[in-house]
Amino acid sequence: MNLRRFLPAIVLLLFATSSHAQLDVRVEIERANYVSYEAIPATVTITNTSGADIVLGGPNGTPWLNFIINYESGKPVAGLANISANPMMCRAGETLQRRYNLPRFYHLIDSGGYVIKASVYFADLSRWVNSRPARFTVTLAPKPRWEKTVALPANHKMVGKYRRYQVFYFNDIHRSYIYSRVIDESTGAIIQTMPLSYVEADRTFQPAIDLSQNLHILYLGSPKIWVHMIINPDGGVVSQKFRKQTQGEVTLVTQRGGLLAIAGGEPYDPTEKKPVSPGPASVKRLSDRPVGVE
Repeated sequence: MNLRRFLPAIVLLLFATSSHAQLDVRVEIERANYVSYEAIPATVTITNTSGADIVLGGPNGTPWLNFIINYESGKPVAGLANISANPMMCRAGETLQRRYNLPRFYHLIDSGGYVIKASVYFADLSRWVNSRPARFTVTLAPKPRWEKTVALPANHKMVGKYRRYQVFYFNDIHRSYIYSRVIDESTGAIIQTMPLSYVEADRTFQPAIDLSQNLHILYLGSPKIWVHMIINPDGGVVSQKFRKQTQGEVTLVTQRGGLLAIAGGEPYDPTEKKPVSPGPASVKRLSDRPVGVE
């Protein structure tokens, strides 16, 4: 057998195997389904398995990290900006993670399925190492359950302009989410689209606008826990508070002078640990189960 005929192929195979053995690249998308114009966080994990310290840096001073995003049809998704990834040291055996909001860098507002790979440049071999693909879908926002246009307050930098608040539900495979959206009435530009949290299915929410033109939303996040969110005209979260239902309903009420307040229930802190009652802790029953509030 003339091995010289197969030498180039053998070299290429060893080269490809070696490059993938030097870096382990993974990309994860938090959810499988998103609404257009909301944040789509992608987490990239890089592990240096080369056995030596390496410097992550792109060719000719370019970023060492890139994403390859295609529609399900195979058509590439248009980029909007370069990924921010400055040169850095990665020690032998070290694992690094970076998190990016994909719509800041790619045009991801069209309804449909997407396939994404993370690609890291390995300078020692002058080649890119790709992750396994991950998939997600983007869906157009459903018809709002509630919307209202407000004038921007006097202390806003764009006073005299108008914003429109929208609230809608998005039913994912296993959960339902409640969303808020803020739209610039002058241009139609979508300023913010944001999932607030899970929501109990088939339960209504209570919206209201306060004197500062902030949006208040009161909704049932779990069977007995109410969530009170306040969103400002720029789409930012002003506050998030919780109420535990006791007797009667929890409601959003307007007080004298136009101030908004929550009536009913009692304040609830989901991070507060329940006190442990004294007793013979050494005795446990088979029926004992850990209790968690969702």
